[in-house]
Amino acid sequence: MDYSGLTEMLDESNPHLGGNMKEGSPFTFAPTAWDYLIRRFALRSVMDLGSGLGYAAHYFHKQGLQVVAVDGLSSNVERAIYPTVLADLTRTAVHCRVDLVHCQEVVEHVDEKYLENVLASLACGKLILMTAATPGQGGYHHVNEQPLQYWVDHLKRHRCEVLPEDTRRVRRFAQADGALHLARTGLLFANRSL
Repeated sequence: MDYSGLTEMLDESNPHLGGNMKEGSPFTFAPTAWDYLIRRFALRSVMDLGSGLGYAAHYFHKQGLQVVAVDGLSSNVERAIYPTVLADLTRTAVHCRVDLVHCQEVVEHVDEKYLENVLASLACGKLILMTAATPGQGGYHHVNEQPLQYWVDHLKRHRCEVLPEDTRRVRRFAQADGALHLARTGLLFANRSL
């Protein structure tokens, strides 16, 4: 992945909040995969958890969805291209009800002792589309790199199950979009409790 030319946005005083690219990351932008989910599941609402500057949230909004964008970095909230709610997952879970929770390149930044906040926030959606850094991937403040099965097992406690065929399709579409994180570690869950 070549990030040259992109400007990294970090808050050194709050490393647990991760960071993002000022111009958005080409490796998380996955319009073909998102369009598939919108059509396949007749989505009407989405929460973008860890929305950065709001590029994905803006895309979902332009497709006619009701969108809640959530990020922990106050600088992102202030500069976002889509209105964004400030929330730090080390302090609280985010509570709402949506058709889809979209969460790319976030969970590995949150220490395991705050896992319940992460899981409760993800479980706001009837569907969850997430990525997770795996052991050895490395990255800025990656404190919870886990095998994907870790997330599958923990989300089962919230009655969320992987949709294998849809996960395969989303990964294929993401690969074609160049959204490499979603192509490599993307998981789509159905929340059986909603």
